[in-house]
Amino acid sequence: MTFQLKDIVILPGESDRALSPDGIYGRADGTWVYAVSSKPLTDAGASLGLPDGVSVKVGVPGPSSSCAAATGTAGVYTCDVVPSSSPFASPVIGASDAAHDGTVAYYGAVFVPRGGNVADAVTRVKTVGSSPANGPTSEQAAKVTVETSEHVARNTVRLTTPDLAAGKSVTQQVTVHAVDPGKLQLHFNSAAGQPSWPTFPTPVGVKVTDSTATPAGTCNHVTSDLNSPTTIVWCDLPAGDSTISYTLAAQPETASWKVDVRAEYQVLTWGAGNPVANSTFALQGTAPEPSGSPTASPTASPTQTPTDPATTPAPVTTTSQPSTPASTSAGSPAGTAAPVAPRPSNTGGTLASTGTDDLAPAVGGGLALIAGGALALVALHRRRASHR
Repeated sequence: MTFQLKDIVILPGESDRALSPDGIYGRADGTWVYAVSSKPLTDAGASLGLPDGVSVKVGVPGPSSSCAAATGTAGVYTCDVVPSSSPFASPVIGASDAAHDGTVAYYGAVFVPRGGNVADAVTRVKTVGSSPANGPTSEQAAKVTVETSEHVARNTVRLTTPDLAAGKSVTQQVTVHAVDPGKLQLHFNSAAGQPSWPTFPTPVGVKVTDSTATPAGTCNHVTSDLNSPTTIVWCDLPAGDSTISYTLAAQPETASWKVDVRAEYQVLTWGAGNPVANSTFALQGTAPEPSGSPTASPTASPTQTPTDPATTPAPVTTTSQPSTPASTSAGSPAGTAAPVAPRPSNTGGTLASTGTDDLAPAVGGGLALIAGGALALVALHRRRASHR
């Protein structure tokens, strides 16, 4: 079994955040061995200690319920998992209100299959930072960074959203000034005061056809219409200034509509407080604005990044841990394997994530194809009927 850890960013005062992998590839039956330290995990003989203001807990309800401190080795924890339980067992980490901006805790994990040598892994986990992994492996290291709200607010987002005419294309842009690396997510919705969009997969006649980030970064987008119930465009961006461009294309026959765009630059792994920008543009259709019940102002959008369906193989299984809506977990970057089991949300968060976005683009694309096929069959049936 292999897995992938990711870097985590939390605010002072956040607690009980799981260190479980972002993705698990294979059958989890055995023991997780975790280490947490104030220094990089590169020395098997080093004594592990936590940075000031950071705490780790095990044996409490939630992902750490099957975990315990390793006997005789400070800073190392073991968590037993069986196929019938959630594979995402892990210690939970938190930061006190007094934790300083920029505080870093380094963590790593080794998975030991049932019957393997756990004692050996307790030593090995203290050196997993020596060989940074590029993709899923059986042992990995990552870090947890504490950042204050003031620090996060130094990241800024700005939208430029010209109107779109029926049958035409237009390029819109997001300008990001990133103090920290992060993920940009774009969501679209019927503007406040407009009738709600039809339920997906009924199309609205507008799709994203291209998305790029310059001078650095990677972007992906779904190929279904803008009313697809998921993140429409998502980008992994480095620190620095980036311009994200995406092209919208409208069908020749579309209704006039006003559309809200919401851009969120996700620095924090959980919770509210990420930089957000909103803008509204007009879809200049060939028919008047539709009538119906107006939609309310957009609420918090989904916060998990979908997996790119064009670059990820089908998962082997889809076991996942049920949880309350909470997390802002990062999705798979382009070119990485789709996790067998997506990382669960953590309890106690504040964002309204449904936990469905990891699969939504693939599902959405499939539904769009199904809907398109159904419409084609209806059209064929009608043509045949007209010749009878």
